[in-house]
Amino acid sequence: MKLGTSILIVSLNKEIGNVLSSQLANVLSMHFADCKELIEYDLFDSGAILEKCGIEYLTKREKSVVRDIATYENSVIFVEYDIYKNNYELLNKISPSIYLKFPKRKLAKTEPISELDFEQRDKFLQTSCDLTIEVASAGKSAFAKIIKEIKQKL
Repeated sequence: MKLGTSILIVSLNKEIGNVLSSQLANVLSMHFADCKELIEYDLFDSGAILEKCGIEYLTKREKSVVRDIATYENSVIFVEYDIYKNNYELLNKISPSIYLKFPKRKLAKTEPISELDFEQRDKFLQTSCDLTIEVASAGKSAFAKIIKEIKQKL
């Protein structure tokens, strides 16, 4: 794994992934981008767009935003699973890609997900991301672990 111009962070836990990605960007003096927030900002009201224009148009607009995000430099980019999976061909160019693996038992409390869905998503992320780091919270120890793992792998 080598460091590119940006770092992509993926997590099944939106809140913790977002917090840790933002902290990482701050420590590395990089820009922070939340992919979902940027898509929502661009679309303004995705529900209305879906209702009036249909899923094909919504997907096309989402891909357009993700295509732009994939060109960001000097950035830590946080992306949720669904956006990553649906736009893998665009986002897999960002290196390194890091999967923040959250324990299944804790994930069930914050992000309801079936056992089968968890296993499939976890397997996909472990095989498609450059690095998997297990975290249990957004605390200092989790952040220190991320920094340590990145330094070891780069």
